[in-house]
Amino acid sequence: MRRRDVKTIIAYYFEIPDIRKGFTAERARLEREYDGLRGTSYDGVPHSSTPGKPTEELAAKMEANNTWGRIQEIGVKVQVLQADEAAIRGCMDALNGRYRSLLNMRYFCRYRWAKISVSLDTPEATVRRWNDKAIDRLGELLDDAPMVEELLGRASRARV
Repeated sequence: MRRRDVKTIIAYYFEIPDIRKGFTAERARLEREYDGLRGTSYDGVPHSSTPGKPTEELAAKMEANNTWGRIQEIGVKVQVLQADEAAIRGCMDALNGRYRSLLNMRYFCRYRWAKISVSLDTPEATVRRWNDKAIDRLGELLDDAPMVEELLGRASRARV
C-alpha cells in the first residue's frame, strides 16, 4: 500500500470518534423530534390543549420524511465505522510501541517533528526515518487486513 493511502487511513482512524459523535447526535435529534411520549404525563393520559391525535400525526410525518429509514441508515453507518476502527486498531496494535506512539503524536496530537524529537529524546532525522518505517510497516499490515480497498475508499471519502 502506498504511503499516501496509509496516511489517509491513519487520519480517518483518528477522526472516526468525531464522525460517530455526529451520527449519534443526528440520530438523537431525529428521535427527539418524533418522540410521541413527550407530551404524555406519568399517568399515561396525554394532557394537551391541542385537539387530535398527536402520536398519529408524528407517525405520519415520520413516514412522509422517511425518518425511520434515516435512523436505520445511521445505525448501519455507525456499525461500519466501528468495524473500520477495530480493523485499523488491530493493525496499529501490531506495530512496535515506539512506532505506535510516534504515529499517535504525529497524526493524532499533530505534533511537529521537533516536538516529537524532544518527546522521544531522539534526533529529528531519526524520528523522520522511524515515521517512514512505521508507515511502511502499517501499510504491510493493512494489506493483510480484510476488505482494505473498501476501507481506503471510505477513508478517502471521509477526508474530502
